[in-house]
Amino acid sequence: MGMRDRAETIAGSVRSSQGRYPLSKRVLAVPAMVWATLRGGWPGAPKARVFGGIVGVAYVLLPIDLMPEILLGPFGLGDDLAIAAVSVAALLSAAESYLDAKGSYPGLDGADVVPGTVINRQEEQPNP
Repeated sequence: MGMRDRAETIAGSVRSSQGRYPLSKRVLAVPAMVWATLRGGWPGAPKARVFGGIVGVAYVLLPIDLMPEILLGPFGLGDDLAIAAVSVAALLSAAESYLDAKGSYPGLDGADVVPGTVINRQEEQPNP
């Protein structure tokens, strides 16, 4: 199997991934999920999965490489493809958990959050 075939296989598996939410919604939720995880606004966040995904994507994007393509040819691309596939899968899986959690934690999406301020959205009880 050539490198192009491997890349197409990875891309196809990401496109056809079955989840409770459409792929586009999970992809669009990744930046908000990362931000909520970094600032501690998502209780119960799978931090290892989120940070592992971020580190994997950074490894693929940065010019530093443990197995350089110049020396190892296609094997150097193989490690990048494998890390990219695992990282994207981890981030999309965590994004699905994030979308599930948004309904459980009001303000998780940042709409009702003012940094350093607690907003109480409970209705006031009328005085008898």
